[in-house]
Amino acid sequence: MIIKILSSGKSFSGLSTYLTHDPEAETKERVSWTHTLNLANDHVPSAVDEMLWTTRNAELLKQEAGIRAGGRTTENPVKHLSLNWSPEDNPTREHMIETTEQFLEHMKWQEHQALLVAHEDKAHAHVHVMLNVIHPETGLRLNDDFERRRAQAWALEYEREQGRIYCEQRLKAPEEREDSPTRPAWTAFEKNREKFEREEKILENQNPILINERDFPKNTHDNEWKTLKALQRDERIEFFADGKSAFSEVRNSIYREIREEFRDRWSDYYEAKRNGGEGDLAALKAELVAEQKAALEARRDEACRELRESRDGLYRELLDDQREIRLGLRGRQEAGLDDNELFLDLAKNRDAGKDMSAVFREAADEATTREDSNVGWNVEGTAFSSRPERSDAGMKSGTAIGASIGEGLGMGVIALLDSLADGVMGGKPAPPPQRREPEPSGPDPDEGFFFRAAQERQRLDQEKEEADREYQKRQRSYGE
Repeated sequence: MIIKILSSGKSFSGLSTYLTHDPEAETKERVSWTHTLNLANDHVPSAVDEMLWTTRNAELLKQEAGIRAGGRTTENPVKHLSLNWSPEDNPTREHMIETTEQFLEHMKWQEHQALLVAHEDKAHAHVHVMLNVIHPETGLRLNDDFERRRAQAWALEYEREQGRIYCEQRLKAPEEREDSPTRPAWTAFEKNREKFEREEKILENQNPILINERDFPKNTHDNEWKTLKALQRDERIEFFADGKSAFSEVRNSIYREIREEFRDRWSDYYEAKRNGGEGDLAALKAELVAEQKAALEARRDEACRELRESRDGLYRELLDDQREIRLGLRGRQEAGLDDNELFLDLAKNRDAGKDMSAVFREAADEATTREDSNVGWNVEGTAFSSRPERSDAGMKSGTAIGASIGEGLGMGVIALLDSLADGVMGGKPAPPPQRREPEPSGPDPDEGFFFRAAQERQRLDQEKEEADREYQKRQRSYGE
């Protein structure tokens, strides 16, 4: 929430005409709705006339209220302010009116006449307020001492109540807050901001191929997959929402750097101006402005390029993590493991803003540390180094396997190997095998298991390579 308190004026009619029409036009397409407070009329011209007569009769109102007349006449009875929501918010008309009333009550202005005009010509919802500074019953002028500081305090409380703080600077003491970029500095970033947001939108609108689902059995674990996809979709939406904050931070950091670099030179200029210094101060100022603008533009373009590269890399990492999670879930499902607790942990991590892939890593670690015996297998990469040894005490279900897997093996495949090993070797009861005569010279069934696991890993690696090539192709297409 941003509160803008603009300069006071003298003309109710002039401001109301500007607010209820499009700039430099007689149309009023940008006006969404109007509303009045403490006025007998909702009709805008009649409400404006009522506010005008209240101002003209301020002294008479004082007399009728038993207040001593006199004092300096209010020269600017028209106060103009606006309440601005974040582009991510979508407040209703009722919420905007209620919020405006709460703000006016906080400022002790709730008894003054006001005209509310909501516009829809910006990407963010906002409402303008034309306020009569003269009280309609006492004729007294409203108290606007420290109005901006009081407005900022209210805006912070409003954001806390809504569950998200957009302006972190409000959390600091006033003397510790950083100055916002000047309008020229802000404008200098507009084209870069628009380009950045277009590129973010292109990424967001892509449909990432996280895993090839053509081999999935139909109507199997549908609820689990729907839940996981919804969680990952929300994670991607949040990633792109954070992009705006990332760009704002870059813009503010560049502005701070340039301001510090030119601070001493501007101090010398203003010192010379105060002392009536010699030389052409106008030329000196123009030179300073030109040099600062050139430095800002060069630093801006480089910083925006680095931000784009960083965002692209972070998004690829996010997709890799989500692909890893899906591979891990498929392995657990094929092994018949219970994933209820796993999804509860996923939801908790999502709500807490933590890495969801860490949940699957912990689940894989837990699976690889279960022991059914003291006997293990030695595995290197995707091939087994020797045939598994037999033991009457049983076999390990994956401890040695998980410990010796190479770094190149993805966590999703580790989960798949552990899960399949659990199903084959005692992690969960296997169905009774069909009775058949032993074949001493035949192939070892465990050897076949590892062969199938190696094939599975090769197939999954191919799917990942195909997805990466598709992603790079899309990147090149929108980059061109």
